[in-house]
Amino acid sequence: MMAEVIQFSEAERRIFKAKEKVTVSQWAERHRRVSKGPAQGQWTNDLTPYLVEPMDAWNHPWVQKIFLCFAPQTGKTQVAINCMQYVADQDPGPAMYVMPDEKAVKRISRRQILPALKSTPRIAELLSQKADDVSTLSINFTNGMDIMMAWATSPAVMASESVRYLFFDEPGKYPEFAGKEADPISLGEVRTNAYPFTKKILYFSTPAEDGDAFSRLMKEDVELMHHYEVPCPICDTFQKMEFPSIHWPKGSQADPKAVVSRKSARYTCTKCGMDWDDIDRNRAVKMGRWVPEKEIQRPVAVGYHLPSWYSPFISLSDVAAAFLKGLQDPAKMMAFDTQHKAVPYKPVIATTDETKLLEHKTDLPPGVVPKEAVALTCGIDMQKSNFYFLVRAWDKDLTSWLIQYGTLSTWDDVEKLVFDTRYPVQDSTETKGIFRAALDTGGGVNADDDWTRTEEAYEWLRDNSRGVVFGIKGASKSQFQKVQVKIMDKLPRSNKPILGGLELRLLDTHQLKDLLHYRLTRKEANPDTEKPADQQRFYLHSETDLKYAKQFLAEEKRRDKKTKKITWKQIGGRDNHLFDCEIYAAACADSSWTPSIRYLAKVEEKKKEAPRPKAAPKAEPQDVRQKLTGNRNRPSWYNKR
Repeated sequence: MMAEVIQFSEAERRIFKAKEKVTVSQWAERHRRVSKGPAQGQWTNDLTPYLVEPMDAWNHPWVQKIFLCFAPQTGKTQVAINCMQYVADQDPGPAMYVMPDEKAVKRISRRQILPALKSTPRIAELLSQKADDVSTLSINFTNGMDIMMAWATSPAVMASESVRYLFFDEPGKYPEFAGKEADPISLGEVRTNAYPFTKKILYFSTPAEDGDAFSRLMKEDVELMHHYEVPCPICDTFQKMEFPSIHWPKGSQADPKAVVSRKSARYTCTKCGMDWDDIDRNRAVKMGRWVPEKEIQRPVAVGYHLPSWYSPFISLSDVAAAFLKGLQDPAKMMAFDTQHKAVPYKPVIATTDETKLLEHKTDLPPGVVPKEAVALTCGIDMQKSNFYFLVRAWDKDLTSWLIQYGTLSTWDDVEKLVFDTRYPVQDSTETKGIFRAALDTGGGVNADDDWTRTEEAYEWLRDNSRGVVFGIKGASKSQFQKVQVKIMDKLPRSNKPILGGLELRLLDTHQLKDLLHYRLTRKEANPDTEKPADQQRFYLHSETDLKYAKQFLAEEKRRDKKTKKITWKQIGGRDNHLFDCEIYAAACADSSWTPSIRYLAKVEEKKKEAPRPKAAPKAEPQDVRQKLTGNRNRPSWYNKR
């Protein structure tokens, strides 16, 4: 009797086929095709060797949680995509991919995940052929694998069903709560309870503010943290690359633009002292290795930390330039910490006290402009029946000196201050007037209760601004720039700005308050270490009193117990008018204005460097000159003798 021949379908043959005994990184090199980005084509581990061990941690049966705290553009999302494709091919099961919001999850699904799945032939043939089975929010395969796309603000999506594989993308940006439910990370983790021994959860993010969800996970859940070490191409000494070992030229060549354009930043080996350029760095990274910070057998949760300067896509000079920009602006220093050092930003919550603040006083009396100053700015805080004002002088590096502060009674007084007042310059016969002023346009009704102070301010600005005084108001939400323009007067039909009409400047007061307190930390030159003075130093005049100090310190940073956000809060109803005036005066010195303070300084320097005009030659006797040239050929200087 002949044996019956059993015919298996293509899908059945795929299921019964023995699986490859490969790790995630090996599978990626064999099968992954990259369709987007700077390295299109077949995936290669040589380009980003630091991704190999985090990918292969997925294959350790005892590891259930993997944390990647990476800088941007280092490949952390590619780790997630490679792990996702690996399980779709080798060990299919239900998966969920979580982003902070719906718009973000649709964007990454459409731009990265779906193109990656479709461009890898081995995965593309597993995708369901039904039109409804592959969409931006749900991806189904023919072998039982499916991927649900979810977002942290929707508890209904997060709590939909059980999953074996969970990918948390940028968990530091998740809200504290998903609706009225628990936090979204806990909601997602609960979805894996049906797979107590085979689940895998990948958390990958660029750090943000200290105390957010991701930074807490890194502190509380990671059992074993790893850092990356590389060998010196010269002496072969393995070392963890730290930012203090990155250096760049001093002096005028330390400008961020100059550092980037000349690619002048270098890394110095901690052993032999040899300098590495970007090419040397890339050679070292290819030979690098992950090193655990301690010894733990079979850890369940492992973490990996990687700053930007390990990436072949980021120059050492870009890192140095980001740091130099951060020296000028605390917001940019936050970006350097999170985007390059890959560490959570820790805002300074404590401020200072009145005594320390008044230590910034100089010997310069009020009303006198230091000789280094380039321009004066003024902040005016409008009250119901009067005005607070403050005048500050600025040097080219935005070091500043308090010149005068006080109160004004009427609009006439405002005009006299802004347009007519001249301040003597130290050790000179010159005087300086106010270059730019900011007038707060907020406020209730005026003292006569007939119309609002805002209406008064708008009308006064329309008639009297003279290109010197600008209306300002605090922005309702954070802005990319500290100062942004808002056009108030527009043509009714075309909505185009009316020439000479009213403009307001919207201020991100949170950033500006941070900036003022940051400037209090700037230091003088240190002759012992030959360290030059910091830029943006902050000075007060010799008669600055306690009233000023109390108003300057009337607000402090506090962390909200519910939202965990850090914001500026007024202390006990204390007056903060002079602090507001300082904010407005600082806003007038922001680089977003045209012309900026630094541009004015460059103009002044060019004037000083310009050669003096040559003296006109002595005129020849009139009769001789007429014989040689005739009157019609006389130069203009001759006719004006």
